[in-house]
Amino acid sequence: MQDALQVGPFLLKTQWLVIILSALVGYFVIKYRLKTAGYPDQRMIETIENSLLIAFMVWKFSLILFDPVSVVINPLTLLYFSGGERGIWLAAVAAIFYFYRRAQKDQVSVWVYGDLLAAGFLAATVVYYMIDLVWDKQMVWVDGSKIIIALLILLLIFRRSKEIGKPSVLNLVLLWFSLGQVFILFLNPLKQNDWWGFSQEQILYLSLAALCLGIDWVAGKKRLNKNA
Repeated sequence: MQDALQVGPFLLKTQWLVIILSALVGYFVIKYRLKTAGYPDQRMIETIENSLLIAFMVWKFSLILFDPVSVVINPLTLLYFSGGERGIWLAAVAAIFYFYRRAQKDQVSVWVYGDLLAAGFLAATVVYYMIDLVWDKQMVWVDGSKIIIALLILLLIFRRSKEIGKPSVLNLVLLWFSLGQVFILFLNPLKQNDWWGFSQEQILYLSLAALCLGIDWVAGKKRLNKNA
């Protein structure tokens, strides 16, 4: 992907534009999810909008946390750089925490916001890697697999549950997403093998998948005991 675009006197990083566009698509998918499930509550829309703003600000200004020396030496660094991948993870944590606090305040199930976050994230992932696929032809199989897996899981969210926030559906979503990431990493030529041909990231996703299977097994036993 081209690093930057020249717009008049300004130099805009392409990655920022792609992330913003992807986030906007994720936002509209979330609104559509709310509409199809019959959630007209304006407070939830406001929560989503605020969470996107918080996530963007944390991602953009997390550079102060990760590289304070550069920011002190040249404050204009904040205009052209961000916290990178670590900043994205920090922004995700901040957004999740904000969702959790608002769910408590508005007496909305946290699983509802989990459902919405999953749908928005997957939609944003599809857009991001579709654009990356156009710009960068070197990772076609990796980007293509990420797009297909995200689309299939997004379809699962909309097809399996018209009611937002079913824990069983979210558990299934996390299970398939984790297994999908394990598969995708096998296609990445930059993958570093740490244990039995698996990278550290793959081991993390396999652990998440195992946790999801364990949760599903426990839930299944509870349902059997109730029906007995």
